[in-house]
Amino acid sequence: MGRILPKMEGILFPVHRSFIYRLGIVLSLVTVAFVVRRLIGPAELGVPFLTFFPAAAISAVFGGFWAGMLATALGSTAATYFFIPPYSIFSFEFRYETVFGNIVYLLDEIVVCSAIAALHRFYRITKDQNAELKTLIQTIPDLIWLKNPDGVYLECNPAIERFYGLHRDAVIGRTSRDLFSERVAESIHRQDQEALAADGPRTTEGWVVRASDGYHVLLETTTTPMRTADGTLIGVLGLARDITERRRLEDEVRSRTVELEQERAFLTAIFEHTGDGILAVNSEGCIALANQEARRLLGTSEDNGSRRLAEFWPEWPVIAAAAADRGEARHDLDTAGRVLALSVTRTGELGETRYVIVARDVSEEHRLADERRELDRQMFQMENMATLGELAMGVAHEIGNPLAGMKAVAQSLQYEDDLSADTREALRRLEAEIDRLGDFLRSFHGFAAPQRTHPVACRLRDIVDDILFWIRKEAISHDVAIGLSIEHDLSVRADPNQIKQVLLNLVVNAIHAMPEGGALRIAATHDSDLGVRIEVADTGGGIAAEVLPRIFDPFFTTRTSGSGLGLAVVKKIVDEHGARIEVQSQVGHGSCFTLNWPVASTGLPV
Repeated sequence: MGRILPKMEGILFPVHRSFIYRLGIVLSLVTVAFVVRRLIGPAELGVPFLTFFPAAAISAVFGGFWAGMLATALGSTAATYFFIPPYSIFSFEFRYETVFGNIVYLLDEIVVCSAIAALHRFYRITKDQNAELKTLIQTIPDLIWLKNPDGVYLECNPAIERFYGLHRDAVIGRTSRDLFSERVAESIHRQDQEALAADGPRTTEGWVVRASDGYHVLLETTTTPMRTADGTLIGVLGLARDITERRRLEDEVRSRTVELEQERAFLTAIFEHTGDGILAVNSEGCIALANQEARRLLGTSEDNGSRRLAEFWPEWPVIAAAAADRGEARHDLDTAGRVLALSVTRTGELGETRYVIVARDVSEEHRLADERRELDRQMFQMENMATLGELAMGVAHEIGNPLAGMKAVAQSLQYEDDLSADTREALRRLEAEIDRLGDFLRSFHGFAAPQRTHPVACRLRDIVDDILFWIRKEAISHDVAIGLSIEHDLSVRADPNQIKQVLLNLVVNAIHAMPEGGALRIAATHDSDLGVRIEVADTGGGIAAEVLPRIFDPFFTTRTSGSGLGLAVVKKIVDEHGARIEVQSQVGHGSCFTLNWPVASTGLPV
């Protein structure tokens, strides 16, 4: 009946027909009822109404509510004036029973026509809803089926037909055991029983063979018990979805996520443990990211995500401005006793400017570069000294002997009786110049020529007394007061002549540094860690800071009459004895030369 009724809809409920069609239906039915009533003949009062009642009802079915009411009116009139004796159409005598019969007939038809119209509306609404639901189910790509409590399929959508290659008529009325293999049927039956036992949806996954192409696909099947409002089980609804592609994508995403996490961990490890400091700074100058080395260079171990870089590096605004103009900038930054080489790169669009900073501590590199320059300078000095040594030997040989002869002649001429005073004065000046040139040659030769040292235990006070005896006259002439502070028994291990030369050079230089007079202090103490500490200090004009590193270079001098070899000889002798010399000086406040000399292992008798 459910399959036949939709096919008869156009006949049973033709309300979509035109007005002429509906009027024709009404007149035809009333005419048929009139003919039937004439054939029946006269009867009691109710017979005419019973005769026209079906006509009115059928008119309502075929033409709607108002068509039924029209048939009712026509039937009531025909019954009253044609079939109720002794009246006819030309007799209009009023009778109560006739009026009452027509009223009853009319009310009855109103109820009947209203019921038929309501039934028709309900049918149309139900049909439209069923059509929408059927269209929805048929267009859903998922597999949908409905089974009764015994497992017999009641309905299925076209997706079932396409997936399993079974026609709908072959599925309806059969069970899973009739359609599938024993393994598949058992799995379906077990899932249905689990859903019934749980009294709720049950979702499982399983691989099945798709009959349309023979591929193995992964189905996600959800089985739900269907119950009425009172809890009566009416069936089991099943829905299956092909999730093969989704699972492949999930596996791919999961695999890719693992790879990304590993790559992220690897990059994070590189970022955190790289030897250079890396920082990311936003347009407001706040630190957005900093690795471990960057935090060390900043002098903090905290997460500085909300702090400004200028708090650590006050020069940052200037550096950022330079990087913003050129796109990148390089800058050497002196901070906290370190030298940092910064490479700043601007990133982002205008208004969202960010900076990536790579910072490297180059303090050690600068120190090594300074040491390399110092080594190069010393190598250059050694080359000069080697050349100087060859030159000194030749100069000393070629000039020394003629100078000795010239001095002897000048001395002998001074004893002549007939010489004038001017001539004698000229000869004395000549002898003095010859002595000065001889001193220069001896210093020159002493600096360049390799000399063997013979260190012995020397009483330091005796050496200083000899030096003071030689320079006392010159100190008096320069108005220099000399102060001594030397322990009487203090002894050093040195070559006596060479340590005298060292102290003599230092004392003479100190006196020359005080042309307007001053004080010279010579002190010596025993230091258990450094040996004997000897200090030669003056109150002269001091040495400029830019000159101080070069005072021990050969031929470097600030005096117009100096040779520049005195302190070079001192440095050479000190190094040959394994000692060390240091100098501290301040312009306008004098200088202090400090010697740390090896102490003698045994003392000397008093």
